[in-house]
Amino acid sequence: MKKLIAIIFFIFVVFFNAISQSNNVQTLIKEGVVLHDSAEYKKAIKKFEQALKINPKSMLALYEISLSYLELKDYKNAAKYSTQVINSNDKKLSAGAYAVKSEAMAEMKQIDNAIALLQEGLMKNGDSYLLHFNIALNHYKKGDIDKTLKHVSRAIELDKTHSGAFLLNAYAQRDKGLWVRSIYSFQMFLLLEPDSKRSKNAFEEMLQTMLVKPVTEKPVERSFIQQQLMRNTPANTPQHEIPPLSTEEGLNRNFVYSAIKSTLDSLKAEKKEADVYFVFTKVNRAVLTVLEKEIENIRSGSFWTFHYPFFKSILNSNHYKTFCRYISVSYFPESLEWWENNKTEAENFINWFENGEDYEEN
Repeated sequence: MKKLIAIIFFIFVVFFNAISQSNNVQTLIKEGVVLHDSAEYKKAIKKFEQALKINPKSMLALYEISLSYLELKDYKNAAKYSTQVINSNDKKLSAGAYAVKSEAMAEMKQIDNAIALLQEGLMKNGDSYLLHFNIALNHYKKGDIDKTLKHVSRAIELDKTHSGAFLLNAYAQRDKGLWVRSIYSFQMFLLLEPDSKRSKNAFEEMLQTMLVKPVTEKPVERSFIQQQLMRNTPANTPQHEIPPLSTEEGLNRNFVYSAIKSTLDSLKAEKKEADVYFVFTKVNRAVLTVLEKEIENIRSGSFWTFHYPFFKSILNSNHYKTFCRYISVSYFPESLEWWENNKTEAENFINWFENGEDYEEN
């Protein structure tokens, strides 16, 4: 009997020690994540290392430490720790670990190997937004716009809530000369991420694409690559030159261009062209109006089945003005001021955006 009690007591001690250790590991990881999110990457790593001393097999600690090393630009350690996660076959962390290691490899000038690794990740994990996005990003860095568009389009199909994919899509479409589609990929990005530094730059490039502002000799700074390279594409032509007007997916882009030029000429005659925000709202409305007339001639495609109907619904709603203010808060100080002074309209738009057309304003 005494022997049985001793065994039971020993089991309880081991069990509660295991629980205590697990709780300590989770606490250290949470503390490390908070430090990481505060850009205290070295301090975060120390927390993760403490967690690994308690449980060397904690895949979450290994994954988080790889992220912190990536932020520190210590690519060898980022690759080292993410490799351990990949080899563990942890389903929850596998895609993220492939993304970390591929980014580390790309930064070490191994872009082709990074792409091959991500393809392996797709075979192992199946379709993943994160893996497709990173493949697209690496092809973009290589200047392969067709493959960029292929994979970023798939990433968007898998998850329409990530702003970065829409921004990369907008860049690639513009470089490919798909300037109409690029405009609304920029706007989807700005809806999801309206107030960051890259939002301001994206809005500037969108205005250039819409011919509202002239294309500058020095390109607008882009995200994802350290230095934007000028590409010999129609997207980088001066404003006075005509963008590609060939029919694309059934859309006669000449009609869109003519609507923009007509709107700009009319505003110039009225001496309103100096108000860039006002010009933007008018040109954007003119483009959407042309698309509405042309929709019957247009073949199926993700732009016409997802993007266009969404923006058409905004144009035909009571929220068009609010929408224009919302996506331009990083660019126009008056848009931010409007947003702060019109809380009710702002909240109604957000509710409408999040809940769809069936939302009824109270």
